[in-house]
Amino acid sequence: MLNRFKDLALFVLATVAILGMAGTALCEDWDTYSPAQAAGSEDDDWWTAYPDQHENSGSTVEHPAWVLDALKEKPLLILVHSSNCVPCLTQTPRIKAAVAGMGEDLAFYDVLAEGSSYEKAIDILEVYDPEGVEDKYFVPTTIFITLAQGTDGEVDVAWHSEVDVMSKEKIDSYLKDAIYYHRQNIAAWS
Repeated sequence: MLNRFKDLALFVLATVAILGMAGTALCEDWDTYSPAQAAGSEDDDWWTAYPDQHENSGSTVEHPAWVLDALKEKPLLILVHSSNCVPCLTQTPRIKAAVAGMGEDLAFYDVLAEGSSYEKAIDILEVYDPEGVEDKYFVPTTIFITLAQGTDGEVDVAWHSEVDVMSKEKIDSYLKDAIYYHRQNIAAWS
């Protein structure tokens, strides 16, 4: 009986410890965190203007007002997908699992590119498609949005998007970076 009590006590303590860490994104030590990606214009960078591969490379991005409003609180993750595409059926659970580990450090927008939310999906893809080819949008498209210092040293909206399935590691890497950059730059953003 005493062994069962000890096992139960250890289980309760472990559960309390895990739940206590749930509010912090992936339990990072943000003072020592080193971002995996920097601001720039190449494929894997955080972009403050349209990236090299975009048809409007180097041009300013007109971020929607709802994105700018949400960024006042936390970084964003937007998943644009459909209910019947094979890559979406892989990407969606990966994104939802990553979001579950973020606690309160992230705003998540799950946008279905069909039915009543089809127009919203198109509006998002018109701004955040990584290639920028007009009227050629693909799902799933995963969009990470945060605040970062651009190449000019000024804090600006930074984003990264990818079409197709991403690895769990890559998703987590961009999410950690997004949270880190937002924490570092929110005070300087106006």
